[in-house]
Amino acid sequence: MTADASAASVAGTVFEDDAPEVSRSYAEALVNAAEKAGQADAVLDELDELVADVFKAHPKFAALVSSPSIPAHEKDRILGETFGGRALPTVVNFLRVLNRHGRLGHLEAITRAARAIFDRRQNRQPVTVRSAVPLDDSQKAALRDRMARLLSATPILNVVVDPSLIGGLVVQVGDDVYDASVRNHLEQLRHRLIEGKTHEIQSRRDHFSHSA
Repeated sequence: MTADASAASVAGTVFEDDAPEVSRSYAEALVNAAEKAGQADAVLDELDELVADVFKAHPKFAALVSSPSIPAHEKDRILGETFGGRALPTVVNFLRVLNRHGRLGHLEAITRAARAIFDRRQNRQPVTVRSAVPLDDSQKAALRDRMARLLSATPILNVVVDPSLIGGLVVQVGDDVYDASVRNHLEQLRHRLIEGKTHEIQSRRDHFSHSA
């Protein structure tokens, strides 16, 4: 296997999470440290950016700092030179802690868990909205106000444009989905027409059966 192929192979598993309980423990520690520094939002935002713009965008680097064949002190040096003075001290320190414990490969799962923990502490509720067309600021504000009243929490909207909906919205909060899309209404109408037609055919069969 070539060096490039080896790096790609390792990078493919860099963000897998085979120990969710461990990830939650590190996530709790991260949120506690970030809150103590008064930088929870900034720390989590920066980690999201690092995951997307560095570790995922540069799989060879992700493979390098996650490789068990490279000594921890060497990876610590790489992390310090790469992020020191560029990232928040809390972020750099956390990356080094993960490195010392061989958990850099769980960074994405830990960051995701930390975001969920902090949102719960702040009474925030992630809400995914699929819309047939982009929503303007006033529409987002109205939707945010309505969801805040329904949830008794601060909604964190993630709006995704999905032209296949034709019109309307699909709103998902956790496992609950509210489908107010035109596509859904058309699908329901189609089912009602099919059911009505089936009922009509059955009624005619019953009529002819009784007549016989």
